[in-house]
Amino acid sequence: MEPSVTMTGNLVADPVRRVTAAGVVVTKLRIASNHRRFDRERGEWISSDPVYLDVNCWRQLGDNVAASLKKGDSVLVSGRLTMREYDDANGGARRQSYAIEAVSVSPDLCRYVAMLGRPTRDPQAVTEAPADSAVVEQIERPAEASEAEIVTPSAA
Repeated sequence: MEPSVTMTGNLVADPVRRVTAAGVVVTKLRIASNHRRFDRERGEWISSDPVYLDVNCWRQLGDNVAASLKKGDSVLVSGRLTMREYDDANGGARRQSYAIEAVSVSPDLCRYVAMLGRPTRDPQAVTEAPADSAVVEQIERPAEASEAEIVTPSAA
């Protein structure tokens, strides 16, 4: 049984979409997540150390992520947790890195209102075509709207 994980976090950078030599789309992103709690004795918020994880999104999921998300967005990621070992480039100790092979990625609806659009299901577009507005029928980010136009739970 492979370990699965669901994690919330913020994108550290814009997703990077690539096409493998075999013609398969993979979009990579990195998320940071930390826990915050209110300390009543101090009267302030305390944050734990952040956890950073790489996320790999394949095929149509990769196209959708590349077309929909950008640095700073809060997301929920579900998938298979993977680990790889490698030798330190400077001759140091053996190291480990962890990543999520994503099955699902979505905006955090506690922070955003999503406008959904269905992507076209052209088999060539899934693996070879660049992610652009022609691949998606209707995906509009509210990022172009002013802050006052974006409805958040606290403003609702």
